[in-house]
Amino acid sequence: MRGLNKGYVIKRFFSAVLTLFIALTINFALPRLMGGNPAEYIASKTAMNSPEYVEALTEQFGLNEGIFTQYISYLKQLVHFNFGISYANYPTPVSDIIINALPWTLLIVLSSTIISFAIAWVLGTLAAMKKGSVFDKTTVGISFYVQSVPYYFVAMILLMVFAFNLDWFPLSHAVSTRVTYTGMIGLLGDIIYHAFLPVLSLVLVGLAGRMIMMRSNILQVFSEDYMVLAQAKGLRRSKILSKYALRNALLPSFTGLMVSLGQAVGGALVTELVFSYPGLGLTIYNAIMNQDYPVVQGCFALIAVCVVVLNFLADLLYPIIDPRVSLS
Repeated sequence: MRGLNKGYVIKRFFSAVLTLFIALTINFALPRLMGGNPAEYIASKTAMNSPEYVEALTEQFGLNEGIFTQYISYLKQLVHFNFGISYANYPTPVSDIIINALPWTLLIVLSSTIISFAIAWVLGTLAAMKKGSVFDKTTVGISFYVQSVPYYFVAMILLMVFAFNLDWFPLSHAVSTRVTYTGMIGLLGDIIYHAFLPVLSLVLVGLAGRMIMMRSNILQVFSEDYMVLAQAKGLRRSKILSKYALRNALLPSFTGLMVSLGQAVGGALVTELVFSYPGLGLTIYNAIMNQDYPVVQGCFALIAVCVVVLNFLADLLYPIIDPRVSLS
């Protein structure tokens, strides 16, 4: 396999495993730092709110065990891809709750990432080709400003303007609750209609940093000796851009694409709360409010695994794509 060696792969693999282990350990500890007894919360919502019932629930959920015993049990369940049973939706398995929420999060994360990268490549290339122009200064200035704005702020502005004031888009949900569809096209259109504002908010924030990165990559490539030589030979600027500059400028963007998926997930979790979009973000929020440890742990464990795996794959694929990268 060109560009890789065994030592490099082993080093990256153990680094990924260590990162994942730390993330999963923090994932176990954080819900328990919130305090309170989930069994008492669940019992308070039923007619069987008695000390005996609370004690029975505590024992059933394993909360009467020592913290180390709970930790070992937690790791064993993760190894077998068993996230446990939801406390608040007993006896629904956590995996069922995640399966219902995950497609909605993937929809807005993947859509926004692909759209923002496509637009960023175009704007970043144009800004680099017109360095110092009004277009370049304007796009870079706006990008630096937008990049500093939190996801939730953009989401709230879009929600207030286009959903609440103008009533062009729905305020919440992923599909209409009072509409019966006669075909798949109608359902698909309704899904896009509800996802438009959440995706747009993620695109606007994510686009800024990616555009700046693409512009920087293009300018760096144009400063290389072989690019200076190509220009000195009189090659057309369009040919230099398409044949040499874009290909080499896109290589660093590949790693950025893999890493940015993790950032997009973080932004999506917050955005889903603003739009009451039924993805992992809203699921995690409801689980925290209900002290539902297994759901919180299951969602964050899934996110941690996905982010670590994507970064690991990026580390392995980048040297193959660009053999100039040092394997260290």
